Amino acid sequence: MRILLLGSHMNYNLEHYAYMNLVKLSHEVRFYGYKEKLGRFANPIRMTITRSKLMRNLANLFWLNRINDEIKRIAEAFHPDLVLSIKGEAVKPKTIEWIKNELGAKTALWYPDDPRFFNSLVRYIAPHYDYIFTSSKNAISMYKGLGIEHVYRLPFACEPTVHRKMNLNNDEKKKCDVVFVGTYTPSRARLIKALMKAKVRIQIYGSYWKYFIRSYNIHDGVYGIGMVKLFNSSKIALNFHADGRYGPNMRVFEATGSGTFLLTDNAEDLGSFFKIGKEIIIFNDVRELLSLINYYLDDDDRREYVANSGYVRCHADHTFEKRLRNMIDMLR
Repeated sequence: MRILLLGSHMNYNLEHYAYMNLVKLSHEVRFYGYKEKLGRFANPIRMTITRSKLMRNLANLFWLNRINDEIKRIAEAFHPDLVLSIKGEAVKPKTIEWIKNELGAKTALWYPDDPRFFNSLVRYIAPHYDYIFTSSKNAISMYKGLGIEHVYRLPFACEPTVHRKMNLNNDEKKKCDVVFVGTYTPSRARLIKALMKAKVRIQIYGSYWKYFIRSYNIHDGVYGIGMVKLFNSSKIALNFHADGRYGPNMRVFEATGSGTFLLTDNAEDLGSFFKIGKEIIIFNDVRELLSLINYYLDDDDRREYVANSGYVRCHADHTFEKRLRNMIDMLR
């Protein structure tokens, strides 16, 4: 198929991996990214238009009209069979309707952040697409409640060409006890502070942490190959979900796909992806988290067994090539 892929940008994110694997599956793909069109304020603009309908309406006056006019020009020239929108926060519903009515293309929204912005964004844009793909099984009923017929679960995955075991020198191997990669949130900060108080040797990489915690072990965000190298050089990769009632986040697959021991809080249906206790380890509260960290730091053999088992499972069953192949099959 001829596929027009719409998203923010490509930097080892969902847009990047979707593009890579659609091309691998022999589709003709054109990517349009709107982050650069928003300039140096791209991230705060994207955050506000995701969280507020009023701010999206204001953004129409300054940025979104221009972006959507460009999307229509590109679509008209490319004449796609499918327009696939990742998150879709900057794509106006009337643009999707125009693509369907004027070009006759199928339209699909892949929204990975359910249910965080369902009421502020998704409920307004989703009904205009022909197909919806969500990372969460529990979110399907929310879309059905909007009257959307074609709703499917499409979870996160790993990309084996990126997420892999690396050959590190002796100085780099497992030099870090515990690493956490992710954006600051108050709930995550409470757990991180508890670990620091317990003298756990943890390194934190991600946005906004430095504004709330002053420590030598707070670093800027890291992505792609840099993140994979960080995982490979750490004994334990720690993961926190924004809302455990919904599907496993991308970090679950990035960490296991990199061959790292994953210690995570629970999430919806996580046991259907990995064998709990054998391929990944979950914790339920901070006391159990501390106990598990101490146990697995002391038992190298058991830790490596779990890490390798998770790695094998992730590369066998949870790759973006498999996810995109499933998506295309559901669209036909």
